[in-house]
Amino acid sequence: MTLVRRPRGKNALPILVAAVLGMAGVARAGIWATEPVVGLQGEYSSNPDLLTDVGRTNEAHGAVLLDAPTTYQANDMSLSIQPSFRIANSSGYSSLASDYAHLNTVGQLNFVRDTLTATAQLDRDSSLYHDYLVNGSTGVRRDTTVADLAWNHALTERLAFNLDTNSSRVVYAQSSSFGTLTDYRYTSSQPSLSWTSSERTTFSLLGGAGLYQSSDGAARSVNDSVQLGFSRQLDELWKLSASAGYSHEYNKVSQDVPFLFVIDGMLFEGFRYETFRSSQNGSVFSASLNRQAERWQYSATASRSLTPSGFALLSTLEAYEMASHFACTERWSLEGHVRRVKSLEPQVEGPAISETYLTLGMSAAWLVTEKWTLTMAASWVKVDYRQPNLVNVDATGVSVNLARHFDRIEWD
Repeated sequence: MTLVRRPRGKNALPILVAAVLGMAGVARAGIWATEPVVGLQGEYSSNPDLLTDVGRTNEAHGAVLLDAPTTYQANDMSLSIQPSFRIANSSGYSSLASDYAHLNTVGQLNFVRDTLTATAQLDRDSSLYHDYLVNGSTGVRRDTTVADLAWNHALTERLAFNLDTNSSRVVYAQSSSFGTLTDYRYTSSQPSLSWTSSERTTFSLLGGAGLYQSSDGAARSVNDSVQLGFSRQLDELWKLSASAGYSHEYNKVSQDVPFLFVIDGMLFEGFRYETFRSSQNGSVFSASLNRQAERWQYSATASRSLTPSGFALLSTLEAYEMASHFACTERWSLEGHVRRVKSLEPQVEGPAISETYLTLGMSAAWLVTEKWTLTMAASWVKVDYRQPNLVNVDATGVSVNLARHFDRIEWD
């Protein structure tokens, strides 16, 4: 399904962005600190766009990375401002190492029984790599604006209430190769109630509601869910968390549908505006097993959720991952992961489009000196497209990153 998009207007910056940035103005007693990082990165991939065209050539690119994380700490307040940039040797957002600019700001206020956290995020990057999820193989510019407000209130020593409200808007650039990406806005709210039954065990009740709308107004999805969850600290090293529940989704899509008619014995083609409605019930869940030791960290996660994408409606996303981090010595560390992600993208007519991503990755980091870090990584990705026939593509990639960490800069 392809939706026709109206021309984009100027992005309206959420009021929450100003609220988060304004926290800096009320800071009276605390420390500001910046820890700059400059890096050089080289990447290679045998099929960076994950295309089914076997004639696609491989790509290798280089880039400069600039990070300047800045923090403010006071007794009852903290503020984090994290600008991040990548300047590549190739132009365009469909390349392996496209440019990006990210700005993430998080402010937190702590009271006796309450914690208030506000997050504002501005991104300009490529849809080519989105953790290989849903629209990870498209390769056009993507502008993202996110505002999030979370409130945690301790009702008693054991009972706590949490409310997280999030609003995001994603705008894609026009592409001459792909016509399926649709600008959208997604707003959601997740209230939860948690009860700590013992020092190691917590039970929770989680709710959720979301509204997805394409920018042209042609597509609209409303979803809600409820889950029961628990968290258990098995021992000093292992922790288990899980939640499961029920979800409901209602979709409405309006579009022009072609039809044929006859006038005076002549056949003509016309269009009529029709609205398609659908609904579905399903299950959502999340589970994680974590081991946290001095030298070895391990995690296994599984989840199913409804997530916004650039394909007009909410997608059902199933993700399974095992990851490990091992500190070999004070200077050497190894990481590895295996991840399987399956997305189901509903269509107005016909079965949903299925995409399954299998990713294997390994990396090694070497602290050359106190200030210099060298990271080497390798990955393999296999993608199964079913639309409706099954097509398999894969890609192998390697990357090298040399980063220089500068001294911490503090000022009043």
